[in-house]
Amino acid sequence: MVDFKALETLVWVASLKSFHRAAAKLNTTQPAVSQRIAQLEAEIGTRLLERERRAIAPTEVGRRVIDYAERLLKLRAEMLHSVADRSAIRGTLRLGVAETIVHTWLSRFVERMAKAYPALVLEIEVDISPNLFERLNAQEIDLAFVLGTLAGPLFTSRPLCTYTLGFFASDALGLPDDPVPLSVLAAHPILTFSRNTRPYQAVRELFSGPGLPPVRIHASASLATILRMAEDGLGIAAIPSAIVETEIHAGRLRPIASPAVLPQLNFVAAWRMTPDSATVEAVADLAVEVAGGAVAR
Repeated sequence: MVDFKALETLVWVASLKSFHRAAAKLNTTQPAVSQRIAQLEAEIGTRLLERERRAIAPTEVGRRVIDYAERLLKLRAEMLHSVADRSAIRGTLRLGVAETIVHTWLSRFVERMAKAYPALVLEIEVDISPNLFERLNAQEIDLAFVLGTLAGPLFTSRPLCTYTLGFFASDALGLPDDPVPLSVLAAHPILTFSRNTRPYQAVRELFSGPGLPPVRIHASASLATILRMAEDGLGIAAIPSAIVETEIHAGRLRPIASPAVLPQLNFVAAWRMTPDSATVEAVADLAVEVAGGAVAR
């Protein structure tokens, strides 16, 4: 009798093209993965995977079995998530998070997750969105809260929240309360996100207009570093307004008015569609609810 564990193992080995990565995904050992595949091949009576020069690809029969397996696993995941008690849903969900989310509503999301899925373990990795997209594509994480969209038939997403970039600085810089021209802002270092992010590119383009002096843009992947540098009067932070509420209330930073128009940052929950993605989709929906409540506050 063919069991679901063997079918699930076959699907992940074929998808990840690696026994080692499939073992990590399934939280087991590589020998256990090899044994499951061998038992499944013995049960069906033919080879399901070709293993040549470390390359793994399904045979013709293997592709047919995988097609059935994906449908069976998808139905099982949907059934369990529909009828099972949420507290019985176990496993590890690998979550990638952009740092803006860390500084806004991630803690409330983790709190809600602990109540909704007490047996589901979160592994949280914080990185810039381009890196998280790469990791999601490589199936190294299951779900990502990121800036932008991820195109392709294998992926889906939900809108989470939208934040507006703004300029913020310490009173030590002596900037006026009236709108400050870009030429005046450019006299100070601009502190913003890493080079390969959309906010950095938007700031770079903004200060590349004709007649503007050269600008120094200090890039950092750490929002905490950007905030501290701005508080110390080392430059003007170009960051989402949602993450500086505490600093503004404490008088350590203040918004700097400018005629320049900075872009809005649209964040999404993105994941790769897999046969067992029912729980991931439900977690994404929970994130949408939490994010919406955070923005409405």
